[in-house]
Amino acid sequence: MRRLLLVLVTVVLFLPLGRAVPAADASPVVEQVAPARAAAAAAGPYTCWRSATATCRITGGVTFSSANGTRAQKWAIINKIISTIRRTPSSGSIQIMSWNIMSDSAVSALIDAAQRGVRVRVIMDAANQSRDVPNPGFTKLVRGLRAANAAKSSKFPTSRYSYAKKCAGSCRRGVAASAHSKYYMFSKVGASRNVVMQGSANLTNAAAGNQWNDLYTYVDNAGLYKWVNGVYNQMWRDQYVSPTWVSYKQPTYELHFSPRLNGETDPLTYQLQHVTCTGASGAGTSGGRTIIRAAPDVFRGTWGMTVAKELRRLWNNGCNVKVGYTVIGVDVKKYLSSTAGRGPVPLRQLAQDADGDGEFDKYFHLKAWTINGRSDASGSDDKSYWWTLQGSSNVSDLSKISDENIGVFKYRSVTLKYQNYIDTWFTNPPRSRPLLPGIDPSKVDPYANMEMD
Repeated sequence: MRRLLLVLVTVVLFLPLGRAVPAADASPVVEQVAPARAAAAAAGPYTCWRSATATCRITGGVTFSSANGTRAQKWAIINKIISTIRRTPSSGSIQIMSWNIMSDSAVSALIDAAQRGVRVRVIMDAANQSRDVPNPGFTKLVRGLRAANAAKSSKFPTSRYSYAKKCAGSCRRGVAASAHSKYYMFSKVGASRNVVMQGSANLTNAAAGNQWNDLYTYVDNAGLYKWVNGVYNQMWRDQYVSPTWVSYKQPTYELHFSPRLNGETDPLTYQLQHVTCTGASGAGTSGGRTIIRAAPDVFRGTWGMTVAKELRRLWNNGCNVKVGYTVIGVDVKKYLSSTAGRGPVPLRQLAQDADGDGEFDKYFHLKAWTINGRSDASGSDDKSYWWTLQGSSNVSDLSKISDENIGVFKYRSVTLKYQNYIDTWFTNPPRSRPLLPGIDPSKVDPYANMEMD
């Protein structure tokens, strides 16, 4: 029974169940450049939300969503994306990569944009539309964009035409895996230019009503936009490329795209390997212990066990660790729950059966990790170290070989936003209702409504 397929949403921190809480086709290459102003921008009012004026601006930064929040909190991410689509001028372009597309409002907004002259390109994973998996919204989008092209054939060159397509497996690997990335590009919106949004949220209703998600928005960043555009063009061609693991690096943030096929060390494992658990100053706990927070949607497989071993080592060494997961491998959970050493690593499942039928209806869909304390990952012993990883990638073997976007931020404000968000829900997890009379838990798949990787 797959009645809930992923959707995008956004919201500020909010407690569960109403409890208040304190260009051109550029080839992607590794770049080392000066900090861009958009990367360090703090989250603020989304000033183009209701205004379509030429002077409105999009403010960059972090947006969260809550499946148990108000309507505005549930739909914050999806509404932000749809609002940006609606406010893209006819001379602009929109490029979307979303593992799934299942939002009538988003589909209508994209068709409307194409009809007024916007160049629209959309990519989706082929697993989400087939003879066995109907997706009438995506069918409507393909036909609507085709009709828009026909209507503007006498007014615009073919370079301004709009299309939607699917990748069967990884777009950039060319073989079986998943086109699992979630990012959204807008050439111009009001006075803002070169807007890139990326995170854990697909363009679906489930992303709002059934998931906790995040989105990070970069604004007025021509270098990043051009580089991501190069990756997008590679995905659009749907052919094997080399290298498949590419990185855009700045001193305060990075953006990576997978697959990782050639033995590259993932940023998460590398960072965990360089943490020191004690002696933090101006960061970490009041006693100087390094704080590590994790909210992996899926945490399993060979990669999952590699990361679990690092977490266990750091926990035993005195780090302050909390892990909120949705799906965890049996072996990974057993390893982290061992009573050896310092005892079990603090774990909590962040999923909810809201109606008592034995199936999870709402769940954490973030793929976020934070380090706040001491580390020598930058090449020196930094006793006030701040680091955050987020994006579309789970910690699983399928994620390693799939198309994924992985954002990294190296400053205090973003790290604390994610750390506090994870802490809020770890301390106050969504509560499930008791099973309804007559429900046999042994005959129910609790994960039937979830994206499992």
